[in-house]
Amino acid sequence: SLTIPAVLTTSCKKSSDDDGNTNPQSGDVRDSVYMVAQDVYLWTDHLPTLAAFKPTSYPGPDEVIEKIKTYSPLLNGKNIDHYSFGLPKEEYENLASGSETDYGCGFKFVRTAGSDYSDDLRISYVYANSSAGTQGVARGWRVMSINGIAANSNNVNSLNTALNTGTVSIQFKTPANETKTLTLAAGLYTANTVIKCTTLTVGTHKEGYIMFNTFFGTAIPEINTAFADFATKNVTDVVVDLRYNGGGQVNIAEHFADLLAPANAKGKLMYTDQHNALLTSMGWNESKNYDNDPRMLPLLEKVAFIGTAGTASASELLINVLKPYLGSNQALFGSTTYGKPVGFYPIPVNRNKPDEYYTLIVAVKTTNSDGNSDYYQGFTPDVPAVDDLTHD
Repeated sequence: SLTIPAVLTTSCKKSSDDDGNTNPQSGDVRDSVYMVAQDVYLWTDHLPTLAAFKPTSYPGPDEVIEKIKTYSPLLNGKNIDHYSFGLPKEEYENLASGSETDYGCGFKFVRTAGSDYSDDLRISYVYANSSAGTQGVARGWRVMSINGIAANSNNVNSLNTALNTGTVSIQFKTPANETKTLTLAAGLYTANTVIKCTTLTVGTHKEGYIMFNTFFGTAIPEINTAFADFATKNVTDVVVDLRYNGGGQVNIAEHFADLLAPANAKGKLMYTDQHNALLTSMGWNESKNYDNDPRMLPLLEKVAFIGTAGTASASELLINVLKPYLGSNQALFGSTTYGKPVGFYPIPVNRNKPDEYYTLIVAVKTTNSDGNSDYYQGFTPDVPAVDDLTHD
């Protein structure tokens, strides 16, 4: 899709099997979804009774969740909850495993200033194992047409329709000014979470750069491989590029934070959880500390994050939990992030039935060791910068 931003991924911590007895097996999936919300929703005290809400009056479970969101508190006249969603079982399992079924690349118009977009449509990133990746498509390639439709901003609706078909013919112009026409086919593949990892020499410093796109699937071993490479090169500063990272599993964010944490953070508080009164009484509020493991990068001094409106959830958690310990040795470059200090647990309803469905309803808010949790409007960059799609 060409719309920007499109951010809806999970930020989950407890396993999907640890559903706190919130797995009703109602005969109707819509009732089941609402009963989960009554148990886990962060603002459950705002919800009406099941009888008053009438879940079965809605077309399906998605519409039930959309209505639930309208009971969340208002911020600047809009409901805070624009995050909760749900997925059929198969779609959720693909998401959690890092499996994708698309062309394997991002499309984005070059942004010149403000909200102005030119007619220069570019590839923003590529997953190596996808149809685009195996054919050598790369960030920065210009898209001239899709299925013969000129790639300009007047044709966005037609272009989006073409991209949702499953097979497309795209005419590209490469940075070398070569024209290539390729057929991309949507198919199942495992996304590589680390898009790029490299080391740059800046003065006397070794700078490790990691482009990290999702907190799912094989993320932990991929991050570890990148940091092991940084360690052999005596990296002193790390750039973490999260510009298109919409989040994912919190345990992966915790692991990443442990790798970036300075010595003064080891063994100390990373963050605390906050749930509704019911889950609080059941002991769901937890505190997570940094590990005491030796630092993989003992020379690490500074951490720079790159963020955009597509940087959300677990990405923002990572930024937030390190700030109290890194202080002025941490900075954010780019544009204002998405704004999602809350997460959800993937809870299945109507399990083992044809309409099995996973609810991802806002259930938890995380707070860093300085007490900062309400970043619903995102993090403002220390240094504003435009996402230059013409360069790697």
